[in-house]
Amino acid sequence: MSEEKKESTPTGRAALLARPNVLTLQPYRCARDDYDSGILLDANENALGPTSLPTNSLDPYDNGMELERYPDPYQRRVKQLLCDYRNGKTASAGGNVNNNIAPENVFCGVGSDEAIDLLIRIFCAPGHTSGVGEAIMITPPTYGMYKVCANVNDVGIQSVPLTADFDLQIPEILAAVTPQTKLLFI
Repeated sequence: MSEEKKESTPTGRAALLARPNVLTLQPYRCARDDYDSGILLDANENALGPTSLPTNSLDPYDNGMELERYPDPYQRRVKQLLCDYRNGKTASAGGNVNNNIAPENVFCGVGSDEAIDLLIRIFCAPGHTSGVGEAIMITPPTYGMYKVCANVNDVGIQSVPLTADFDLQIPEILAAVTPQTKLLFI
């Protein structure tokens, strides 16, 4: 069994901005949190490995990819590889090692749609249709998923269009910010 995780109070700027109910959530514990080896039958992992039927395309004795296993839900290995790559590039370019990033500062998602949706769910209180709730600000023309995710999460949408040359209108953006504005997508 792996070590028991200690409860911690969220810190940093994100903890100051996130919705209070999100900060009180307890992480989902999966079988991989308690066991790091063996077949997890309670997680519906296949004890026999992948089948090559009907094509016989897999060598039944070569299961290096472990396709019958769930991947690491925390993406530890890929996050570390991304950090090593980025930090190595920074160092080789004469960058400051104090600017290195760590795996706990990396988010891996299933595309930008998931990241946008999670940002809105974490930082914006719903309730736009009932006259309460918070809002995002966008600068059209822009990616359509900002509006879709805001609408799905019942969050208001504030818009400050780009100029004809597709430049940001900084004074107009700052003037449009209200106490309900929680996220600005540029």
